[in-house]
Amino acid sequence: MRLASWARTDTGRKRDHNEDSYLADDELQLWAVADGMGGHQGGGCASRMALDVLRREIAAAIGDVTVAAAAIRSAARRGMARRAAEEADPDGVTVEDIGDDDTLDGATARALAAARVVPGGGAPGAAEGGELRVGSTGADTDADVQLVLSTAARRAGEAIFETAQVSPELEGMGTTLSAIVHHAGKVYFAHAGDSRVYLFREGRLSQLTEDHSWIWEQVKAGAMTEQEARASKFRHIITRSVGFERDIEVDTGVVPVHAGDCFLLCSDGMSNYVENDELARILAGSWYRRVPQLLVDLANDRGGEDNITVVVVCARNDLDG
Repeated sequence: MRLASWARTDTGRKRDHNEDSYLADDELQLWAVADGMGGHQGGGCASRMALDVLRREIAAAIGDVTVAAAAIRSAARRGMARRAAEEADPDGVTVEDIGDDDTLDGATARALAAARVVPGGGAPGAAEGGELRVGSTGADTDADVQLVLSTAARRAGEAIFETAQVSPELEGMGTTLSAIVHHAGKVYFAHAGDSRVYLFREGRLSQLTEDHSWIWEQVKAGAMTEQEARASKFRHIITRSVGFERDIEVDTGVVPVHAGDCFLLCSDGMSNYVENDELARILAGSWYRRVPQLLVDLANDRGGEDNITVVVVCARNDLDG
């Protein structure tokens, strides 16, 4: 089963530029939304960079996700060994002792080459059209795919942070990131910030991600209702982002894909204007290909104070309706 997508992004009614970005790669079976922050230049730069790095890293792992995950774990062990050696003897460790290319890029490339796996195809078991598949090294696991996806998000954060360090005009930039990848009949998601991932299945809507925001913390603590949170002037304050700091904590998860499932990714420029029950009614009563524009128009009609981005991803027979 392969999934298909439709997407829209819009500046909104009050902003003069769009800091949102989205990724809709049906060939790679990878989709994401990023809502940037950090001034006129920084926000858009951060969101675009996050998605560029995410796509590159996932594409590098296409041939065999199990090998890619093993390479990440190996790189992490080597990194810990290097730090331990430096602490024990700061002057006695050289780059050659540990290796200077143990990033997801370098480690994955070496492991894939050793296994004679060519990213994008050519390996035993490689996917047609680029879907992640297990190669010749054995069965992959949910943990492997989530590790690859979360590491890609972290690499995006590192790239954004390092760029901001050498570019004063980009100082303080960062972005939310919500991403899903379809692999072997399951959808895996990674998430940091308050952009969301929903699953619409058999008429019921579930929010797969939890907002990393100050107001949601207040709602969970019972200090604020959801209605109060939606109207709060602090609703844009997030507690996690990609790139504002070098390292980030990324939530991940996995759900099986059923025929008829619809996944929806969005920035808060949409979710702040549309309640979940209303969103469920729209998904139930509309062709999926029309939903992104419907939701953009609805958010704009209700104020459009922020950039608006919607990506709809579905597995069903009537895709061309």
